[in-house]
Amino acid sequence: KQWYQRRVRGSALATKALAAPHSKVLTLIGAGVQAESHIWALRHLFDFSEIRIWNRTRSRAEALVHKLDSSPGNTAEQKLSVADTVESACRDADIICTVTSSSTPILFRDHVKPGAHVNVVGASSPTTREIGDDLMLSDNIVIVADCMKAMKLESGDVIQTGAEPRYELGQVLHTPPSRDPDQITLFKNLGLACQDVVTADLVFKRYLTTNSSE
Repeated sequence: KQWYQRRVRGSALATKALAAPHSKVLTLIGAGVQAESHIWALRHLFDFSEIRIWNRTRSRAEALVHKLDSSPGNTAEQKLSVADTVESACRDADIICTVTSSSTPILFRDHVKPGAHVNVVGASSPTTREIGDDLMLSDNIVIVADCMKAMKLESGDVIQTGAEPRYELGQVLHTPPSRDPDQITLFKNLGLACQDVVTADLVFKRYLTTNSSE
């Protein structure tokens, strides 16, 4: 459970810092536990009017939409839908999350509108990819790493393209960079063990506070 929770926390921080504040359309490429967790986290940060899900196995996307549609957190104003293609899922999307086990690229430059934010959560080994060369090497992209060293050792999207991340997430959170509103931002989320350490520390301190009077 911890391994995917740490990814969601990282994506939430990056998206809050990098995505347009009035983002309305969220797209998930993938329909597993990471997709569901990212939806729950991000819709607490943004007032989405539409959430789209694409998955290679359509029935899994349909099952996730049904689960979310019947959940207490869903609202009638928030449209949930299954997309037929990656292209239609991403059309005019403000935020895109790739949360797949794909070994080859599935998201390309012409899928992503200017000014969109992309969280790349799958493809966490040197031999796997989610993002096409044309997007990774675009002149109009700002790539952010959770950890620069880890990204250059573990991310196939970076290793195989030679793309250069510009910032680490900590830099962005400390001093948000100014950028053209038409620039695409891409956060490569590998997940860091330190996120688990910080979370465990917070839980332990809360436990001590809660039980201090006993």
